[in-house]
Amino acid sequence: MKRWILRLPWVAAGAFVAASIAWLSRDPRVPHEAFQDYSVYNSSAKGLSLAFRYLEARGCPVKPLARSVDRADLPADAVLFRVRPETAFNFTGLDQKSLHLKDLSLVRAPEPGRYPFTPEEDEWVRGGGRLVLAIDRAYGGIEERPVAIGTTRKVFPRFPGVDRLDPSPSRGLAGWASRECVAVFSGDEAPVLAVARKGKGEIVVCAVPEIFQNGRLGMADHLGLLDQLAGPGRPVYFDEFSHGLDRGTGTLEILARWGFGPCIVVLLLTALISFWRRRVRVGPEEDDARETRIEAVDFVDSLALLYTRMLPRRHLLSLYSRAFGQTVAAQTGLRGPALEQRVREFLSSRTARAGKGRDLAAGEFQRELESINEAFRRLNDAKRPGAGRKNVAGAGRS
Repeated sequence: MKRWILRLPWVAAGAFVAASIAWLSRDPRVPHEAFQDYSVYNSSAKGLSLAFRYLEARGCPVKPLARSVDRADLPADAVLFRVRPETAFNFTGLDQKSLHLKDLSLVRAPEPGRYPFTPEEDEWVRGGGRLVLAIDRAYGGIEERPVAIGTTRKVFPRFPGVDRLDPSPSRGLAGWASRECVAVFSGDEAPVLAVARKGKGEIVVCAVPEIFQNGRLGMADHLGLLDQLAGPGRPVYFDEFSHGLDRGTGTLEILARWGFGPCIVVLLLTALISFWRRRVRVGPEEDDARETRIEAVDFVDSLALLYTRMLPRRHLLSLYSRAFGQTVAAQTGLRGPALEQRVREFLSSRTARAGKGRDLAAGEFQRELESINEAFRRLNDAKRPGAGRKNVAGAGRS
């Protein structure tokens, strides 16, 4: 019984963890996929990873697009797949967000107040781009309406080899697409896949984005349609910006757009040539020996010169003899009268003493200085092995 009582906290903790995991797994607000449906990074049946990998294996220069068209600088002949975008762009007349970007005179909105493309996208398409827009709900001025399953048929000779689609559920296009586009596949009452020419490019609108998903790409002629839409040798982009991914423009890309690309290449080549040139020896090899003279010598010389200029000779000797006493104390460990006696033994040869108010003559100063130097030499000799205290004291008395 006691064992069960001790185990109750662990059982309660385990039950709490299990209940939390079960609740999180059933909570609809918690996302259970790392990427959204219709994303090229989603490898489930609802993703577009197979379409992306297929075009990549076919040799197409295919990339995901993680920024808006006005910041992407797309090639003029590129193909942009925008499959089931999350948000639509609407503008009334002159949109305030796009006034500073491009010339809006190129945009001719067929329906005032609603238009499914930005001015930058419209200009890019007119320059030769192809925009493939696959939607399953209203997008800007494009609307959708249900179409009976099994009624979709090809009504225009476009995309050779693509004769059958397998849309489920099936829906059709209305609004802008029904007015401005030519239907290629159509149901009984509305087009399912249509094409609109704009300048040198075109816009392809599809009402069944499910045909590009991993789970349905191999059905009917969906793979052939993907091949026809990508085109031979054209760069292909899958719009991930409309799925919430946003990547800023890098510094190198900005410099390249400003025309500094050749300058950057020249700078890199110059740096490589400079590095390679420095690695090659010119002339005989230089001696790597370094100067062994230490700065302490120069410091002592400058300090001695300063003391000579600023202090009288008797003060210099007093400081020097005091330094000698400190050295004797450090080496012998003597203190008090014993230390004074030992210092006098070494400095017994000092005879000159300056009177009150006068300084030593130069000759006297030199003799006193030499006697202190000699005391330092005898002290160093006393440190050598075999030199006893008596010998040192005898040398001091002599």
